[in-house]
Amino acid sequence: MKEKYVKNSYYQGLVQNLYAGSKGCFSSFMQFFYQFTLCENLKPQFQGVLKKLYENELKNCKILSKILIQMGGENKFYNSSRKFLTAASINYTQDFNKGVLSDIELLEIGILDVSTVINTVADNKIKDDLLLVLDNKKSSLKFLKENFFKVNMIN
Repeated sequence: MKEKYVKNSYYQGLVQNLYAGSKGCFSSFMQFFYQFTLCENLKPQFQGVLKKLYENELKNCKILSKILIQMGGENKFYNSSRKFLTAASINYTQDFNKGVLSDIELLEIGILDVSTVINTVADNKIKDDLLLVLDNKKSSLKFLKENFFKVNMIN
């Protein structure tokens, strides 16, 4: 049997915000997916980048969901205050450059948020899984910046 996480309502709240807070992984997924569909007409050469971003966020959601469930919580789409997630926090700009800059900001906020939670929790099992989320976000940010620069240099 797999070792479960320690039940801790404070940790659950922290992870819940990373999972489904207004700047959490599921919000990031929604924003990246929206821009992926938008890019079909604006910058089709950039769709692969956005696909990788939303796929990474789904991986993050899966990791966070596992943590929540194993701590005895629920993987519902609300923050620690039980305010349900909406798509209102998505940046719906149709300007490609502004959208990517918003994505960069969202990933940077995510990196800071995950880092803060890692530094807050004492449970090494939770920390190890959160380090996977942090690595995914850092990788996504680097990938996004590299490809955004290439696209803007070409055009």
